[in-house]
Amino acid sequence: MIGIVQPCIGLKAQNTDGTTGIYLTETDYKANKLSYVLSINDRIELHEFLDGKNVSLTYQGKKVKLAKSEIYGYHENNQDFRFYHNEIYRIADTAGFTLYTRQILVQQGKGYTAANQNFYSVDISQPILELAIANLSNSFPADTGFRYSLRNYFVSDGDLMEYDEQTNRYKIKYLYFQQKQVIASHGVK
Repeated sequence: MIGIVQPCIGLKAQNTDGTTGIYLTETDYKANKLSYVLSINDRIELHEFLDGKNVSLTYQGKKVKLAKSEIYGYHENNQDFRFYHNEIYRIADTAGFTLYTRQILVQQGKGYTAANQNFYSVDISQPILELAIANLSNSFPADTGFRYSLRNYFVSDGDLMEYDEQTNRYKIKYLYFQQKQVIASHGVK
């Protein structure tokens, strides 16, 4: 099995869904079209340390180097990841707007531990921003109902990634689509 993506790790293509590969463009990602689909003998190196700007592949016995800035992302272990400013973001949800998570190191006592940090982007042309009530309010200025719902429903920024097991969706997405439904049915903003 390919493990959790860690800094400067070489990954072998052995995941359960049988596919590890590169999305060259956003269109490829949306179409679920992988380029450089890796076999059991192929490797991908993500070069996460020191602002690594490239991804290295050993693909069909050949070395291939791709600039992170020129490719959309990759798929491995049945999960999709996006490159943005040479950083790797796991795509958590794409309905309406995209939610991402990213592992970061945080100081705990005398050492460091891995923690998830949450992000979002309104669309591919917009930057990836930290998931925070204030940032979301600024990103959706015309969606008054959504902005008010954020402030009324979520106590802190850490609550924004709450997941509802019964509906199989993030609560923030429920609020977002509820407000879209209100607008569509009443013509209200």
